[in-house]
Amino acid sequence: MGAAADLVASIAAARAVTPRFASGSDDEVLADTAGVEELGRLVDAMRIDAAAQLERRSRKRLGEDSLAFRSGARDGDELVQQVCRIDSREAKRRVALGTALAPSVALNGDLLPGRHPVLADAVRSGAVGVEAARVVVNAAKAIGRRVAAEDLDVMVEALTDTATVSDVETLHDVAAAWALALDPDGADPDRPEQHLQRALRIGRTTADGMTRATVVLTPEHLAMLKELLQSRRRGLQLVRTEPASDDDPETTGAEWREEEGPGGGRPRSRAQQDYDTLLEALEAGVKADQADVASEVIHETVVTITAAELEARRGQAFPVGVLAGIPIPVVERRVCTGGIRLLVTDEGGEPLHLGRSRRLFSPAQRKALAVGAGGRCQHPGCRTPSPYLEAHHAAWFARDDGPTDVRNGIMLCSYHHHLVHAVRSPVRIVRHEGDLFVVPVHWTGPPAERHRRQRGVLHDARITRLRRWAVVRPTPWRATGT
Repeated sequence: MGAAADLVASIAAARAVTPRFASGSDDEVLADTAGVEELGRLVDAMRIDAAAQLERRSRKRLGEDSLAFRSGARDGDELVQQVCRIDSREAKRRVALGTALAPSVALNGDLLPGRHPVLADAVRSGAVGVEAARVVVNAAKAIGRRVAAEDLDVMVEALTDTATVSDVETLHDVAAAWALALDPDGADPDRPEQHLQRALRIGRTTADGMTRATVVLTPEHLAMLKELLQSRRRGLQLVRTEPASDDDPETTGAEWREEEGPGGGRPRSRAQQDYDTLLEALEAGVKADQADVASEVIHETVVTITAAELEARRGQAFPVGVLAGIPIPVVERRVCTGGIRLLVTDEGGEPLHLGRSRRLFSPAQRKALAVGAGGRCQHPGCRTPSPYLEAHHAAWFARDDGPTDVRNGIMLCSYHHHLVHAVRSPVRIVRHEGDLFVVPVHWTGPPAERHRRQRGVLHDARITRLRRWAVVRPTPWRATGT
């Protein structure tokens, strides 16, 4: 109980600084918020450890000695639900994660390291939150039977490092990229499982005449659909509603809407814009078929692949903004039929080099920059997607005589682009050891790693090494079902 008492004392101390959130300086509020969040991570770590302990003492094989049996619960999950006064779903989540990170017990009663000791230590120290830990554990579980144990350990350690400095959404992206890198051939295109999962289901029509539909997409069709939707989003001016405002009836948070609707009508949400785009494309296709005329391709999907993988015809190509690989045979087929543009990169992920004596980046250069950026703003920590990005000269065109070349370009969202050009900009872009960094203006010395421009999860050096090794190593034997 000593640790619990210390934790209660820490929470009481944290409550004492709560009034400072309203009256403190910006630096104090930032520091207090980070401190309270770290305290919350420590509490969450103790919660999952306690849930795992209740589960271990409620094992079925203990029979009537089971703690759950003696407490009147069916199993450990139900015991956690009753003791913690939470719903069954949360109880199961705590038990599952706590068990995955808990140390194992030897026959003589000694504690042995669990399946993911590095991640478990990071969670118990408060460096990694339970939601981030759940992402890492689920990613490892999903591919655990398809990869070597040492590769899986490398992935878990790398994801743990990412979880200590990045948000959970970014961690999802990085975990997906690691899974693709460790299983470079992906789903065998000759096997029908993925193709058979495709589906479009139209539900019942409700009393107000509206109908819900669900769709399950293959990676190649997801990439095509996302590019279609994003191609129509470019250039749209959006405004952000206030959380719980009249414009936000569900009171679930702020939402981005058009500044002005089509023809002066009511502004559309992003979901409504995408709906209109998809239906317009379907109608245009139907009319083109009926008129028996060739329809013009108004968008295309760009996929990247290294030269080594293309030559070996092994590995996968990656659509911009989609964390799912497309097998080489599928890409080759789609290239022949149109709608896909293949961008071959070197092993470091460097896309095109198009030196031009013009100020504005060409469409091809902007597309290459977007690919190199991984489909999002390259300011550290920003997640704005590629439709809303602008190409910026790292060495300014007029001030620094910087060339309009892909190597001198960086993709920024409108906010961070304006930030860089502000008269009293708090940041500056510098080149160091061949890469670009966004550093505070008063920073002295070499840039820190956290200042490095984002280049997308597929440019992680460890992932690059795995993809390169996958090209030359023998194809692993895979069991096939009957």
